[in-house]
Amino acid sequence: MKTLLFRASQVLSCQPQNGLFKRQNELNDLGLFEDFSIIIEDETITEISNKISTTDFKRFDLVFDCKNKVIIPGIVDPHTHLIFAGSRSDEFEMRVSGLTYEQIAAKGGGIIKTVNATRNASKEELKISGHERLKEALSLGVTTIEIKSGYGLDFNNEVKMLEVINELNEEQPIEIIPTFLGAHTIPNEYSQNREAYVKSITDSLIPYLSQKKLAKYCDVFLERSAFSYDETKDILKTAIKFGMKPKLHADQFNSLGGVSLAVELEVCSIDHLEVTNDADIKKLSKTDIACVILPGVSYFIKIPYSSARKMIDEGCIVALGTDFNPGSCMSQNVFLIMNIASLYNQMNLNETINAFTINSAYALGLSKKVGSIEIGKQADLIILNTNDYKNIVYYFGKNFVQTVIKRGIVVYERNH
Repeated sequence: MKTLLFRASQVLSCQPQNGLFKRQNELNDLGLFEDFSIIIEDETITEISNKISTTDFKRFDLVFDCKNKVIIPGIVDPHTHLIFAGSRSDEFEMRVSGLTYEQIAAKGGGIIKTVNATRNASKEELKISGHERLKEALSLGVTTIEIKSGYGLDFNNEVKMLEVINELNEEQPIEIIPTFLGAHTIPNEYSQNREAYVKSITDSLIPYLSQKKLAKYCDVFLERSAFSYDETKDILKTAIKFGMKPKLHADQFNSLGGVSLAVELEVCSIDHLEVTNDADIKKLSKTDIACVILPGVSYFIKIPYSSARKMIDEGCIVALGTDFNPGSCMSQNVFLIMNIASLYNQMNLNETINAFTINSAYALGLSKKVGSIEIGKQADLIILNTNDYKNIVYYFGKNFVQTVIKRGIVVYERNH
């Protein structure tokens, strides 16, 4: 199969100089080509050229006229909790009335409410809702997505969630990266014996999930309302021992040493970072750890925004994610997240696009394959119905996606 994307007004390659990620001033460089064409053969980008003419059309099985269109890499969402049951719309009302996220959790809401609903849901029910949410993500140009467990919080239900995530990866076009987040919070039945729950993770769940290859990453929520520094370290070291790659939720509400632990364990990404101090930003800037910021959370639950401007200026590898979940970011709209990041995290437009493509791919260890438009890379591309890429951030929440290509195949087209 040979496909031509003909004469796009703009092509944003997002190609990194080091082949992996962008930091500091390079984050502002989108690798812009004007009036260029892209040739795809089977799953791979084989040519990016301004030499193609209409007389060449006969060479191709499929031709897209991209005049007055923009082509960008497929969006990579590196942090979601997409599989869950139930709703927490009542908690949104509580927040509007003045209660904090932590106060709602103390009243029996929060993660535990979703845990109860997810435990009561069948695999088939979770898959049906998962398919619908993935269709929404695809319509927004997401071609690769990370999905965490963490609403099961016992052996059977964490396995159930990860089986659902892996089955969905086989049943629809978005590439899914599964992450084990059994250490999301302490379930009610272990509230008086948290050591036993940590032991169930380290002694039972991690070895089983490793054996069955159900999760690529292991994540832990290091927070006063979740897991301590020592518990987090124990869980992540066990995961590393069993071949899982470490990630870390840290510095969302409180700074509890998560950055130092991330550096020590060489985690792939450290996510949230809303309250990270200047000294820890400097520590992260001296590493190749991806710093995944989640502006939708700060917007939705009214907490501080991550200091992305300081992170970028210091040299951190900043990526963007939605953190789509029922409690703290009930939106999958990646373009809205870019807009929020520009307004409140003080990122410029170009930085938000690179952060949601090449750097988010790096946060998942995939930037050699996806996240940029380069010869030899997998053909994951979005055709946008605008002639100026700036519009995708400038218009807050508007979806310009016309066509999505995954592995060289058209997997979504918007009806007009």
